Amino acid sequence: MLTKSLLLNTDSWDITLDGSGNLAQTQNPYAVAQDVACACKTFLGEVWYDTTLGIPYYQRILGHWPGTQLINTKMQSEALKLDYVQSATCTTVIGKQDRIASGVMTITDTNYNQSTINF
Repeated sequence: MLTKSLLLNTDSWDITLDGSGNLAQTQNPYAVAQDVACACKTFLGEVWYDTTLGIPYYQRILGHWPGTQLINTKMQSEALKLDYVQSATCTTVIGKQDRIASGVMTITDTNYNQSTINF
């Protein structure tokens, strides 16, 4: 399955133009990884037409001590909602000194291409 998406600038996470002045596009496997990253950045209730999409950042994560298992599960389930994602594995680490969460997600699309997303 060929997946295409608008290419987002990594600095501002905004659409960008190609050399000809047209909207830049990307395809597998980068498009799949970018779509998963967008899905995991979505707050629960943020999508107007389907308020069940998104991660419960306000409700269960930000300002709480959710534990890494909740974060991993929510991110994996959000990634698997995309039709072209076959599997997703998320590993989150929270620093005890600075309380900053970071991690990595490994996804496999339906073409068996594997991508890694650092967050």
